[in-house]
Amino acid sequence: MGSAKSIFQVVSRFNTEDACIAHLERIRWPKGLRCLRCGKKRIMRFQAEGKTGKERHLYECVDCRYQYSVTAGTIFHDSHLPLVKWFLAIYLICSAKKGVSALQLQRELEIGSYKTAWYMAHRIRLAMRDDPQFCRKFAGIVEVDETYIGGSRPGRCGRGAANKVPVVGIKERASGKVRLQAMSNLRAPALARFIRLHAKKGAEVHTDEFASYNWLNRSEFKHEAVNHTKTYVRGNVHVNGIETVWSLFKRGIAGAFHHVSPKYLPLYLDEFAFRLNHRNHDNLLDAVLTTTG
Repeated sequence: MGSAKSIFQVVSRFNTEDACIAHLERIRWPKGLRCLRCGKKRIMRFQAEGKTGKERHLYECVDCRYQYSVTAGTIFHDSHLPLVKWFLAIYLICSAKKGVSALQLQRELEIGSYKTAWYMAHRIRLAMRDDPQFCRKFAGIVEVDETYIGGSRPGRCGRGAANKVPVVGIKERASGKVRLQAMSNLRAPALARFIRLHAKKGAEVHTDEFASYNWLNRSEFKHEAVNHTKTYVRGNVHVNGIETVWSLFKRGIAGAFHHVSPKYLPLYLDEFAFRLNHRNHDNLLDAVLTTTG
């Protein structure tokens, strides 16, 4: 079955719970149903009434008698919202360049409470996270830059304000892929751990002249820095790509979310990184669904 690339296709293809279940089943078990506990293939289907009176589509393993649903172990687990609304929420969040607020999700999907819409949005952001252990390291030219997220407080301003959260980002210039991370500080040891986690040995790291990057001159990386007090580009040396990411992220906060707490900032960073890294993907709905299991 073809992919859903527009909101019209999402609405027309996934307008019933059965259609959503069938699609999620194909995504989770492309080679056929398997038991989540023992991995065997002899599975029975049946239906039962849930706690809320809603009919549940369940599976039972013939071998180990384990019962489960298609949403078990996914971001949809224990949710009473229809999958129809979940699928639409995923599409809306993936297709909005600057993000979608929980208030907008509540309004457009006719969700009963703001709290439920907020919970749904954060569950979807959890599915957008990359695990660094399973991600390739960036090579070639990589740009690294840091910024601070948060509002100013009377009497305080500039870099390092007490109510701001430091964040750092790295972008591989050849592929355009990015990784973003909230930090406890921007001292050299913290930045060294971040760069070594995401950049391959021998990569050419471009930064500004922030002192916490000076260790790169004596490291396994080639280091080029641009002095922003004089210029923003020196030949091919610049950090304009990752700075554009910060600009987009801050516009998203200002225009859609208005405020992001330090506790949940990493989820918003993951959301923006996911959209940027999958911007050429022809089916963002399935890109999220493939990570939900």
